[in-house]
Amino acid sequence: MKLLHELQVRQLELEAQNRKLREVQRILEETRDRYANLYDGAPVGYLTLDEAGCIQEINLTGATMLCGTRENIVGTPLVTHVIEGDIHAFLHHLQQTFNSSGNVVTELRMMTRTDEPNCVRLESAAMLNCVRLESAAIGNGIRACRTVMTNITEQKRITLALQQKRTEQDALLNAIPAIVFYKDLDLRYMAVSQMFADLLGRSLGNVLGKTDFELLPRELAEDFQRINREVLELGKTKAGVESRLTDANGNIVYLSTVLAPFNNTEGNITGLLGVGIDITPLKKAADVNLELLLQNRALTQNLYSIQETERCHLARELHDELGQWLTAIHAEAQAILCLPVEEPTVRASVQAISESATEMHEVIRGMLRHLRPALLDELGLADSLRELTNKWCLHNPNIIFEFALEGNLNGLRENINVTVYRIIQEALTNICNHALAKHVSVCLSREPGETPDDGAVFLRITDDGKGFDPNQAFNGFGLLGIRERAIAAGGVFSSFSAPGRGVRIDVRLPLKHQLERRKR
Repeated sequence: MKLLHELQVRQLELEAQNRKLREVQRILEETRDRYANLYDGAPVGYLTLDEAGCIQEINLTGATMLCGTRENIVGTPLVTHVIEGDIHAFLHHLQQTFNSSGNVVTELRMMTRTDEPNCVRLESAAMLNCVRLESAAIGNGIRACRTVMTNITEQKRITLALQQKRTEQDALLNAIPAIVFYKDLDLRYMAVSQMFADLLGRSLGNVLGKTDFELLPRELAEDFQRINREVLELGKTKAGVESRLTDANGNIVYLSTVLAPFNNTEGNITGLLGVGIDITPLKKAADVNLELLLQNRALTQNLYSIQETERCHLARELHDELGQWLTAIHAEAQAILCLPVEEPTVRASVQAISESATEMHEVIRGMLRHLRPALLDELGLADSLRELTNKWCLHNPNIIFEFALEGNLNGLRENINVTVYRIIQEALTNICNHALAKHVSVCLSREPGETPDDGAVFLRITDDGKGFDPNQAFNGFGLLGIRERAIAAGGVFSSFSAPGRGVRIDVRLPLKHQLERRKR
């Protein structure tokens, strides 16, 4: 009985041990399965190669990369899957692996079922006393290495594409006759055109990685940085940024630059692009044109001054010489008519002479008013304009005319008086000849300044006539003459019109300008 009891106890112990062993076995099998899944399903190929390069072990991913099954691949040389041109590189890789203690990395091309090979990266490390699972000679010290095979075909394609883009960009930057640069978010130069480097008198390598403070004078660099920051913060393109700098030869260079942020694939701003052109010739041409324009203005002003002087002289000659002669002829004719002359033909001729002299006298008076209004010298601008507009209204009774004078217009300088009078005279003549207007308005006012000589005279002339297209060139010299008179007097001229909507002319003449010109 005692023996039977001991056997029963022993049986229970063995059953407990068996249950524990089965649990351990289950855990081991689960661990094995997880390892097998991890090993075979890894995104890279795992291989074990012997010293001759034969494949001893390989996972499913590696077999797929070699375009075969694991059963058909194990035991075959890996070199049979290598493109012929890379066989020497593979053999060198194998030799280095077994002759060094570290990892050896080599990039190769592997055959595929298509004409396009796969690019792979082999990373191998030798191991000693490795056992081939298929070999019966366990523990015989066969040398082998573990290799990780990664498919880098897509990575290579992207890298080559980036290299191609970089090469194309470098070629463009070297050939383009413009200032081109790329900056990162720290405003360091990532790439620049050859022209930009030449402008700075530096090599390309001596520009890349630097900021404006390392390449330009501090004041200019601060200005550049401020504008660059504004573009990056706003995220908008900024065009027409003009800058002035000195090139490597000491010459002043003017640049006009377009600045624009550029984004990465996620749409985030990663840097700044700048494209500039050298506008120094344009600046010089503009300076020459400005100088010529100023000279032309001076000549125009001198021309108007001479014209007014000649008109005054001619008016005086007409009044003093021809006027007196006509008066004398008229008086003599009247004296003859008072004599008892019986011949009717003689009296008729004398009467005709008297009437002709009177008409000529009226014509001369009209010419005098046109050449030099007498009231302008005697009574001033306001009364002269009233006389001018009254006579214009007499000749144009069908046009509604409004005339307004505002402020103190007495004591203005002669040049302003003449300029205002001539502008109104010319404008009214144009309206009469071309505008087909029904309503005309003239308003002249004096705008006060800090000092009596610091104000301005403002003139506005409007009509409701047929107008004109401001985008077309003027057909006549009316508006051109008004504009030139205003500018020659140091004033500002502007006109506003549209077909069928009349014309508005604004002229502002500063008083101080006239005083300064007299001082000069």
